[in-house]
Amino acid sequence: MFVRKQGGDAFERVVEALGPDLREPFASGPLETQWYPYLYLVEISTIIDRVLGKGDLAMCETMGSFSCEHNLTGIYRIFFRFGNLNFLLDRAAKAWRSQYDFGTMTLERESKTRVRLQLTDLPQLHRQLYLAVKGWGIKAAQLSGSEITGFEDGFDPTPGHGSHWTFDYL
Repeated sequence: MFVRKQGGDAFERVVEALGPDLREPFASGPLETQWYPYLYLVEISTIIDRVLGKGDLAMCETMGSFSCEHNLTGIYRIFFRFGNLNFLLDRAAKAWRSQYDFGTMTLERESKTRVRLQLTDLPQLHRQLYLAVKGWGIKAAQLSGSEITGFEDGFDPTPGHGSHWTFDYL
């Protein structure tokens, strides 16, 4: 959906840049009932960033932000009744396994205005997904009325190591 919302020939340009293994599922529209390998997400994100962005992976954070806004202002908008950033990130951590077949995501509240999302038990975290989760968290803060006052980058691509996102907010 993100690529189609970019307008013009963005979708066609991305489809054309994909390899044969990814072209068909992407062009026909991924099915929510179908499970896709994690490396598909990594490759598709990289290609979208290269074709529509600057090739620096910044578009991955933008896609995470888009995903958050699309979902939290759509079917999950009821969560705004309950919460602040802490609540939304806690729900996201609990929903991790419904979206991915690897890793364990948890939320640790370090203080009243500081939370840390942690992702552990994973083979390897790619920067593309890390940035998408960061974008999702920042957009969740904005949508909940919170203001991000600080962010600690805890990306670690080492297989078997965990990574974290720490948000300071008001």
